[in-house]
Amino acid sequence: MTQSMPIMCMVLCPIAATDIYIQSGTMEKMIGWILRTCHSDKIVMFGLMLFFACRGAMGAMEHHIPFVPLAISISLICGYDVMVGLLLVFMPTFVSFAVGPLNIYTVAVAQGISGLPLYSAMAFRVGIWVVCCGITMWYIFRYANRVKADPSKSVTGFVNPSSAAGNKDIDDIRDQRMTVRQKILMLMFLVTTVLQMVGPIKFNWGFSEIAALWLMSGLLAGVVAGYNNEKICEVFVRSWTPDILVGTFCIGFARAVSVVLTKGNVLDTIIYALSIPLKQIPISFSAIGMYFTQSINNFFVPSGSGQATVTMPIMAPLADIIGMTRQTAVVAFQLGDGLTNMIIPTFGTLIIYISIAKVDYKTYIKWVYPLYFMLVGVACVSLLAATAMKLGPF
Repeated sequence: MTQSMPIMCMVLCPIAATDIYIQSGTMEKMIGWILRTCHSDKIVMFGLMLFFACRGAMGAMEHHIPFVPLAISISLICGYDVMVGLLLVFMPTFVSFAVGPLNIYTVAVAQGISGLPLYSAMAFRVGIWVVCCGITMWYIFRYANRVKADPSKSVTGFVNPSSAAGNKDIDDIRDQRMTVRQKILMLMFLVTTVLQMVGPIKFNWGFSEIAALWLMSGLLAGVVAGYNNEKICEVFVRSWTPDILVGTFCIGFARAVSVVLTKGNVLDTIIYALSIPLKQIPISFSAIGMYFTQSINNFFVPSGSGQATVTMPIMAPLADIIGMTRQTAVVAFQLGDGLTNMIIPTFGTLIIYISIAKVDYKTYIKWVYPLYFMLVGVACVSLLAATAMKLGPF
């Protein structure tokens, strides 16, 4: 729990701060401005997914949690359901994190351990990212169009899970104008969002700094909105629903799995045992075998950098032995680690995202499995191509 506390705070503080902005009516007016500017809800949806996909490709994942309530509000106003709002943020983020060519937590760490140039084989990775993002966006739009045409097809319903939001008519939202106070709050929200993106790159911020940023932003927003201390505290506490708190604590519990396996000297044994069958697989399918091995490893070590640190010292030399390039081994690790994040219950961040939208795990899994298997197919084809072309540098 102690090791996971920075991430847990980074989850709770943005949720509470965002609820302050929602309570003040700023988010609703901001959505109206977005809809008036873009005219088409499809353009809004595509723009949001592209934004989160680009950031996810660089390694952002937990950082997008604060955007979920806003995306859900936009989805409901445009006539879609809660699931569509969740997917606009969640799915481009997770898929891009899984295959992103600039992911600092997977690609950079794995290539460094394997002795490869940083971000080498970029063109090959960009190609995978474009294909996977295209399939993901198509799958989301397909579901969104089906729900809008027939609301009975919705898997979640149309009730906003936010404690401060309600369902509104899209024309009413478009016609609303901001007060001076709400304009100031919108500027504060945008500045906070920009600082969240710039801070880790420019000032080397971690999860603790981002949590502190949102905590201060929420408190100041409450003051600007005219709330007294009691009201601000009330909004904060109400935003932390039981589902969100359970999901947050799951981050600590998930970390405990890897701690027990590591301290008990069990993890190395598991990974070694999984690596033995790879020596028996024909070279043309060895990369796919390594991909599935890494997928299994991710269940026990649901951390990109952690799994790279544990597995790549084994997998990189193993690639040399079986005649595979180390670059291909890194691709197999990245895809195996990343794609399984979409489905494994030991990954606390996944639980947080679906908890905010109050989507139960069973409902989510039924929705995501067809997309997951499509992406697994892309991963297998990509690895066969990487093996055939002896993807380098080696």
